[in-house]
Amino acid sequence: MSAVSKTISLVLGSGGARGLAHIGVIRVLEREGWRIGAIAGSSIGALIGGFHAAGKLDDYAEWVQELTEFNVLRYLDIAWGGAGMLKGEMLMETLQKFVGSHNIEDMPIPLTIVATDVLRRKEVWLTRGDLFNAIRASIAVPMVFTPHRVNGRLLLDGGILNPVPIAPTLQDPTEAVFAVSLAGVPKRLGGGSRHGDSKTARRPRHRYQEKIDAFIDQLQSTLGLGDDREDSDGPNLSLIDTALLSLDAMQASIARCMLAAYPPDLLIEIPINTCGAHEFYRAADVIRAGEEWTERALERFESD
Repeated sequence: MSAVSKTISLVLGSGGARGLAHIGVIRVLEREGWRIGAIAGSSIGALIGGFHAAGKLDDYAEWVQELTEFNVLRYLDIAWGGAGMLKGEMLMETLQKFVGSHNIEDMPIPLTIVATDVLRRKEVWLTRGDLFNAIRASIAVPMVFTPHRVNGRLLLDGGILNPVPIAPTLQDPTEAVFAVSLAGVPKRLGGGSRHGDSKTARRPRHRYQEKIDAFIDQLQSTLGLGDDREDSDGPNLSLIDTALLSLDAMQASIARCMLAAYPPDLLIEIPINTCGAHEFYRAADVIRAGEEWTERALERFESD
């Protein structure tokens, strides 16, 4: 592919905090001269893609890299009696300030945000209307955040039905389709990197993480959700742990099927053990991992 025709459609997959790797992916692609001519994203991929299209990705990256485990407590606004444990209003208000007010159809980069119509059991492609409204719907993780209504439709996380939304890009007038899957097989980066390191997985629990877990335990008790965990040598899982791990497993399986049906020109895989789906406080490491895995993928692509 010549230098003048390095225009791509970029597909950004779902996977919670691992999606911060999308920031590193975009940075490397632009540094290497690839022009992003269109974006399709699910869940965190919709958020990163939307922020990039709006020219606000650097602002978001700076903010998210300053998050600590303690900061997470500020965004735990309980949805009493709702369809999700958290309303997410405090978080969404903060994110809304970053991205501002835009319509998707006015973006300088054509953008498709994928969500799930939970009542009709259908995938929804949002290409018009309020940008942040669409993002809010696409990142509504089941059981964690409440569903979001767009044009009268009750929508949830786009990764439920399409964690790697390649199909929306098939008619794009770009030279190639690059897809980023956040469900790659567990791997470690070389050179003693901490990404996926077993030492990281066994690190002592931070006191603020213990406070978060205590909050979740209290919430489960308040909602009448008993602790049915049996004593064993395995880890104890909270309600949110169980929801996120279940979604991870489901999305990894669906992603493999989607990639087999719609193989991209280049697949950039972020290992599933890069971080936990909730570990947004590890942003700097995850962004760096995105950069390194993209550099490796491009080396293989350009040598073929």
